[in-house]
Formats: sequence, structure tokens, C-alpha cells
Amino acid sequence: MFGFADQTTVMAKRSFQRNMAADAEEKLMNHLLSPDRYNKLIRPAVNSSQLVSIELQVSLAQLISVNEREQIMTTNVWLNQEWIDYRLAWKPSDYEGIDKLRIPAKHIWLPDIVLYNNADGTYEVSLYTNAIVKNNGSIRWLPPAIYKSACKIEVKHFPFDQQNCTLKFRSWTYDHTEIDMVLKTSMASMDDFTPSGEWDIVALPGRRTVNPLDPNYVDVTYDFIIKRKPLFYTINLIIPCVLITSLAILVFYLPSDCGEKMTLCISVLLALTVFLLLISKIVPPTSLDVPLIGKYLMFTMVLVTFSIVTSVCVLNVHHRSPSTHTMPPWVKLVFLERLPAYLFMKRPENNSPRQKPCNCKKTKAENPCMEPSDFYKSSTYFLNTASAKRYDMKVSETLDNVSSHRDFRLRTGTKFSPEVQEAIDGVSFIAEHMKSDDNDQSVIEDWKQGREVGDNCRTACPSGAGCGGSEAEHRLYAALFESYNQFVRPVKNVSDPVIIQFEVSMSQLVKVIWNDYKLRWNPADYGGAEFIRVPSGQIWKPDIVLYNNAVGDFQVDDKTKALLKYTGDVTWIPPAIFKSSCKIDVTYFPFDYQNCTMKFGSWSYDKAKIDLVLIGSTMNLKDYWESGEWAIIKAPGYKHDIKYNCCEEIYPDITYSLYIRRLPLFYTINMIIPCLLISFLTVLVFYLPSDCGEKVTLCISVLLSLTVFLLVITETIPSTSLVIPLIGEYLLFTMIFVTLSIVITVFVLNVHYRTPKTHTMPVWVRTIFLNLLPRIMFMTRPASDEENNQKPKPLFTSEFSNLNCINGSETKCCKDGFVCQDTACSCCQYQHTKISDFSSNLTRSSSSESVDPMYSFSVLSPEMRDAIESVKYIAENMKMQNEAKEIQDDWKYVAMVIDRIFLWVFILVCILGTAGLFLQPLMAGDEM
Repeated sequence: MFGFADQTTVMAKRSFQRNMAADAEEKLMNHLLSPDRYNKLIRPAVNSSQLVSIELQVSLAQLISVNEREQIMTTNVWLNQEWIDYRLAWKPSDYEGIDKLRIPAKHIWLPDIVLYNNADGTYEVSLYTNAIVKNNGSIRWLPPAIYKSACKIEVKHFPFDQQNCTLKFRSWTYDHTEIDMVLKTSMASMDDFTPSGEWDIVALPGRRTVNPLDPNYVDVTYDFIIKRKPLFYTINLIIPCVLITSLAILVFYLPSDCGEKMTLCISVLLALTVFLLLISKIVPPTSLDVPLIGKYLMFTMVLVTFSIVTSVCVLNVHHRSPSTHTMPPWVKLVFLERLPAYLFMKRPENNSPRQKPCNCKKTKAENPCMEPSDFYKSSTYFLNTASAKRYDMKVSETLDNVSSHRDFRLRTGTKFSPEVQEAIDGVSFIAEHMKSDDNDQSVIEDWKQGREVGDNCRTACPSGAGCGGSEAEHRLYAALFESYNQFVRPVKNVSDPVIIQFEVSMSQLVKVIWNDYKLRWNPADYGGAEFIRVPSGQIWKPDIVLYNNAVGDFQVDDKTKALLKYTGDVTWIPPAIFKSSCKIDVTYFPFDYQNCTMKFGSWSYDKAKIDLVLIGSTMNLKDYWESGEWAIIKAPGYKHDIKYNCCEEIYPDITYSLYIRRLPLFYTINMIIPCLLISFLTVLVFYLPSDCGEKVTLCISVLLSLTVFLLVITETIPSTSLVIPLIGEYLLFTMIFVTLSIVITVFVLNVHYRTPKTHTMPVWVRTIFLNLLPRIMFMTRPASDEENNQKPKPLFTSEFSNLNCINGSETKCCKDGFVCQDTACSCCQYQHTKISDFSSNLTRSSSSESVDPMYSFSVLSPEMRDAIESVKYIAENMKMQNEAKEIQDDWKYVAMVIDRIFLWVFILVCILGTAGLFLQPLMAGDEM
């Protein structure tokens, strides 16, 4: 019986001691902040000459952003300030051993230290947290702040630049005789720094500066020396610029006949202009220096402009003709003889027949206005009258017969001399050649008609609470807050922690529950009232903040009321819109998963004073309103106990991890599918005929479209250089893909427009591209007309070289235009043939008499011989043109084979590359 009484006495004594300790903390708070002894507006100095020393240190938590254009750096820093206030000293023995006290910062004197080079008007810190006061009067205040400071951006080496941005702190009103600012350490702290995806921290030195122009004020300045990570700009800016610029070189390899030189130049210039506009939006509009990438773009634009001017001159020269321009001798000397040798250019030999018979030239000179029909009206152009008289021929009868029967062969049925025979065969060749061209044109028209039918077919296809309260609640409210101190922790013993139950709901609510023993009552004494709602500003609240805040709103809005229960339980559910920093991993954008954290904890109370308890294991998603862009996979919560380098105590926190998945439909419809469609158009360039004149136009248009999408991607994703986004990899892959296709297309066009006058086809080209590769690629070349005997065979006779009487100058064997009758004459040897029935057309001939063929040829006038020679020249020239056309057709077929090879190569690479890239996020999603 006595043992039970002793135990009860001990428990009562301990309870009394705890109450005494809690009362001691409240008593100490009231004593220190009593208006009779403490004025927060007065500097904590014993006398006016005493200097208050402020130790200052900046701890960098996060480098949020650097806005180059506005020249503003945004940082999340903790500003550690320490000083001594002799008025806040006490003896722990007088207050139950209390040696440390947390006081709201706005109730004590604070040095008015501000960020001097502020850029948005927020000079002070973002949150006035509690200050930790020790019994010797030393104060440590560690407020968080989101600072936007002015920073002079040096753009000379952008994007390989290094910047030096400063944070300048000083007192706004106190001079150096009242406050002395001292650096706690020579470097800013980075113990709790979250790395940036765009900038590397090189150094954070600090210095104490006295302005020589105004020595009354001192400041502490920290230099943030940061270096840009260039991967983002290298992938999205530099490499595309280099690829597009390299295309300007190809304009000089592109044949002038293809008609796309100017298109290529102008398209490259437009693409560079787009990139230059993008650069102008990023870098600041300063005229002090020009960024490196800007210099490069300007240089390439000047280069491309010069290439356009050069191409215009080249096209002007290319399309000149003898009827418009006369080639000066120096042009022939320089560009046809000297420069080709220096440039290792060899022009193929020209074998075309350029020399014409001298008699033909003479006839044309004497009769410039003669019509072709006059040959049939005047006998002198067909018959040598002197020779006719020598052989007693009747000229009039002969002329009648010639005019009525112009084909001697058909009329007489005899063989003519080799010269006449070759002229007749030449005329036949010309006629057959024209018929063949007509047949080819007919086939071309059939293809065009088929195309029109296809076009027509495609055209046809369709394509609350009450306003009043009871009298009991009024009495309850007055009793609870009669002697309540909202700045003192609600514990009976100062060594006991306050248990805070914490939960975050995705309906933008934060739920906090704790127990305040000073807010208990007996419901029977107040008409059975078990609950009461009071303004949250009148009770003690834990200073729980969002550690990884990104905009400066660390705490929630305290305008909502708290729900009190008669047991002392306090439930406070304030709404909050948090903007937290989140490290975005854009590797698989837009099929990405992100893990964003929200770290909540008390800013000034350590674990010995406040202990956080997680309500449930996950975030409350009961009232979650689904997002149209993100889907929450899971949102688990974790409790951590962390010892920070700034402090000796251990601080608890509750961290929620939001595993979210991006809904990719928007980006798939508006970005990926258009990119895929545009990219696959690149393959079609190798199926597009070279003669259509739009191969380069198609390639350049695809490249420009991809450039636009790349710029959209650049503005969508964060400018991080840690990883390359999936869509960025695909666009870069396709841009290299398209650039390579342009290079190949220019080469194909160069091959397509080659002629025997500019290039000689090597044997290995003929073997590989005309024989071997077509069989491998299952390409069947149509049989030539010569193989089908549709065109006349070339006429190369042995007597063609023996026409010395016509082609050569007159010799001693030929007199007065007559053929000599000496069969031994070296210049008039012909094969003797019998001509039957020819004498019936002449007055002196008999039916059985044989005539030497040279006599029949001797009756032809020089004009007739000129006409025969002209016919032979025309036939020979057309034969040479046919041979040249055959070689041109071979070059065109070589170009077609190259096109077909790269058609299949590009189809394979495009399919495999696309599948390989876009299968990665699916595999990564399965792993999660």
C-alpha cells in the first residue's frame, strides 16, 4: 500500500518538473522579449561606439537558371548570419537548464543585410525563419532565399563560355562604424548543392570589399564562377549549322544543267537565317561583343551569299551562245588551257566532224539567198552541161527525166558511184533517225499520259461553418487563449519533442497534426463542445517548409483556421501550390518517366525539438484531379534524419517521391509523326528522276522542315547538357541522314549530266555500274534500238576516204571541174561497174553499151557534189550525236544505279534507325 503511494508521488513529482520546465521556457521567452528590457529596433551595442560584427556565409543550394538575354542569375541560397546580442543572454540555471531558445526572427533585432545587385526588387530573404539564440547571447539566423541577381554575361565564346556572376551583400543603413561584415569562410558552401544540368560550378570565392569611393560602407561579395555545359547547344545548334553550311560547298559540284544551283544556295541561306534568329533570342542584345556561334553563322552567310553571286556568274557563262556572246581569246587561254592544267582537269577529245567541204562553202558564198527548191528548177546545179555535150547528151531531156524521177536508182535500177550511194544512204539514215526519235517521243507521251491518268485518279479520291457560436464556445476560446504564447513549443518538458503527423494530399492540401497540451479542456465545462476552430495565426505552428522550393514561397498560406480538439490535438490543413525544383531526365522525351521529390521539414527545430511522423506510406491521391499531360505512377513517402554541415543537430524531413509518366499523345501527334513522315520523304529523293529538276529541292525542303522541328524541341525541353533527348537524337540522326542524301544527290546529278565532251567513262565504271550492279539490284535495262535493228547501221565504207576529187583540192588530174578520164589517176580511181538502161535516157547511148561510172558522176555539177557532201556531213554528224547520246545514256544509267543502291540503303537505315531509337523507351518502361 505504501509502495503504491510512493510510486504515485514520484510520477506526480516528474509531471510537476515537466510542467515547471515548460513554464520555464515560456518564462524565459517572456523575460527576454519583454518591452521593458528589449527593443528590436536598437542595435545590440553597449554604447554607440561599439561595433557589431556580423559573420556571413552563403550556402548554395541550387543554381536555378541563368537568363542570358535578360542577364539575370537565379539561385537558391541559404544566408547564414551570426552575431551577438548581449540583451538576449541568460543563465541556464535560472530556467531549468535551458541553454538554447528559438525565437521568431521578426521579434528580435536583425541586420538589414540585402542583396545589393538585385534584379527583381526582392532585396530581402524569402522567409523569416526562427533564429537560434544561445544563453551567451550568440544568434544564428539561417534564412533561405531565392535571389535574382544581375549578371553581366560575356557572350564572346558562347556556347563554350565561362561566366562570373556576383552576389553582393551589404547593410542598407548601417555603415562600417556600426556594423562590420566578416566572411566566415573564404568560399561559399556547396555541401547541400543540387547539380545543374546546364552549368558547372568552377569556384565560389568570397571577399570583403571596401569601396574607395564610399569608404563608409563595406560589403561581402561572392563570385559565382560558372562554366556552361555545351552539349545541348552542340547537338541542337552547332552540328546542324555545320551540316547546313557544308551544303554550300556542294553548289559548285552541282551541274548547271540540273537547274537547282540557286535553289540549293538560297535554301542554305534561309536555314542559316533561322539559326541566326534563334541565336539572337538566346544571347543578350549587347553590342560589346559578338558571340562565337554568331560569328560563325555570319561568316557562313557571307560565304553562302558569295556562292550565290558566283553561281549566278557561272550560270550566266553556262547559258551563253555564239548568237549572244563572243568568247575572247584570253578566256580561251585562261579557262580552256591554263586553269584546267592547274586543276588537274582533262577535257575529252572532240571527234565531231567540224570541217565542211570547200566547194560547199564556196557555193554558199556565191549564192547566199538560194532556196532548197531552186535545186530542182535549175539544171546547172545537177548536171554539168559541158560534160553532157562531150558525150552528146541532150540536156533538156535529161533534165526532164531528172525532174520527174529524182531518184536515179529507182529510175534506172543501176548502182551509182560510191559518193552518190553514200549520200543516198545518209539521207536514209537521217530519215530513220527522225522516225526513231518520233517513236521515242511517242513512248514518252504514253508515260506522261499514264501520269496524268494517275493524277486524275488521285484527284477523284477523297482524300463550411456557421456565422455564430454558442456562449460556451466563447467562454472556451477566452479561457484557452487567456495566457497562451504562440511562440513557445507546446510541450510540458523542454526535453520532449513535439510529435508532428504529416501528410500531403494531391488535392493541393497539406495535412499537419500535433498535440498542444495548453489547448485542452473538459467538454462538460463548455456545454459539451469537443471541437473549436481558431485562426492559425494565434496558435503555435511548426515551421515546416518545402526545402527544394524554386520560387521563394517556402511556407504555406496561414490564413486558414486550425481545428482544435478537447484532447489538445490540433489539425491544420492549409492549401498550398508548391513549385519545387525537379531534376528532369529528358533521355526518352516524350516517352519519359520522371522522379520529382518534395522535401518537407522544420527549418529551425531539430529532431530533439520536433519529430515528424509520416501518415501512411504514400501520398493521398483520393481527391487527385487527373492531369492531361502527366500520369502519377506512384507517390511513396519516406522519412529521413539528416545532419547538415551547417549545423550540429540532426534534422528530420519527410520526402515524397512522385513517379510520373508523361502522356505522349500530344507530342506523338504534333511532333513525332510529322518528323517520321518528313524523314521518310528523304528516301523518295533516290526514286525521283534526275531529269525532273527537283531532287535537291526535295532534300532541302525536308532539311528545313526538320530544322523547324529541332527549334521547337529546343524550346520545349530544358537546356540540359547531361543527356540528349530521344527526339533530339532522332532529329539529329535524320538531319545527318538528309545532309548525306543531299551530298549523294549532288553527286548523282553530276554523274547524270556528264557528256563525252566533259568526261570519259572509265572501264571500271562501265563494268561495275552497267554490268555487275544492275544484276545484283535486279535492274533490267531496255535493249538498245541498234540491237533491235530499229535504227540504221552506221555507214562507214572504205570508199568514203577516197573522195579526193570532192573533199580535196583540185589536182592536175582534174581540170575545169571535170573528172579525168584516165583510170590510172591516183585521185579518181573507182570501181568500174556496168550501168544498164542508163543510155536510154541519153541521146547517144545504146541499150547494150556500157558506161564507166565516172562518166555518170562527171555529169554532176560542183553544186551537186556540194549537196552530196553536205548530206554526208549531216549523216556523219548525226552518227556522232548518236554515239554521244549513247554515252550520255550510259552516264544516266550509272546515276540511276547509284540512286537505286542508296534507295535500298536509306530505306534499311531509316527503318532500323527509327526502330532502334523508339524501342528504347519501351524497354526502359518495362524495367520500371
